[in-house]
Amino acid sequence: MFDRAAREKFERVQEARLPSNADGVVIGAEAIHRVQNSGRAALVIHGFNDTPQSMSYLAQKLFDAGWTVSVPRLPGHGVSLRRMARESRAAAWFAAVNDAYSTLRATHKSVVVCGQSMGGALAVLLAVQHKEIPALALLAPYLGMSKLLQFETAIAWAMRPFSLYHASRGSDQSLHDPVAKAAALSAGVITARTLTELRSIAQRADAALPRLTVPTLYLQSRQDNRINVRDAERDFAAIATNDKSQRWLTGCGHIISADFCRDEVADQVIQWFESHPATR
Repeated sequence: MFDRAAREKFERVQEARLPSNADGVVIGAEAIHRVQNSGRAALVIHGFNDTPQSMSYLAQKLFDAGWTVSVPRLPGHGVSLRRMARESRAAAWFAAVNDAYSTLRATHKSVVVCGQSMGGALAVLLAVQHKEIPALALLAPYLGMSKLLQFETAIAWAMRPFSLYHASRGSDQSLHDPVAKAAALSAGVITARTLTELRSIAQRADAALPRLTVPTLYLQSRQDNRINVRDAERDFAAIATNDKSQRWLTGCGHIISADFCRDEVADQVIQWFESHPATR
């Protein structure tokens, strides 16, 4: 049986730190959708335990460059901890991403895709399924699962009879910019089940890399606290397409779309998308 007092303390702290609107969504964590009349759109996917807010700077830059931009809020993200524990499921995350892509595809000639961290893994799975996507941008994609996080998942399951929630380790290192860190809306809390769902997406995406034929840009910081250089190089090498580019950043953590390197990230992503117009 979960420790009710410990569970409720986590929930009270979270509610005080991240107040919600009338729909139960954390204020500022709502989905982003901005429309241009250019006939081209960008689907942008945030990471695990994060919200569309982490992608808002990139979304604005894409919009300013003439793209319709959609950043869906993944199920179980940007909501109360109880909803997070109930709604954070791999199948629901992919369904939300696939639905958002289909909606954009119905009204735009060209739809490119960008995903960060777990959003990068979801983007890989989407691109393998929709080979008509003209270009893909992966921002520190979370592919596979480190032994450390696998151990953390096992510990979370072992502790589950006593504690539902656990603080996410290393979250404070994912952003180096103190202003961006203060503005972040990441929950910073995980459960054994949500970590297991993350593992499912990450491992499926890792296995799908040899079938990824969409032109792919892979951006990674050398100071990433979640993904080391060796694993990033291995994952990039596994991507099937020859039209791919891995570019390295410095001075930022894991959430590169919002950190000190955000301008370089936006410039590189836009340049990649501009250089790969739709051909079908």
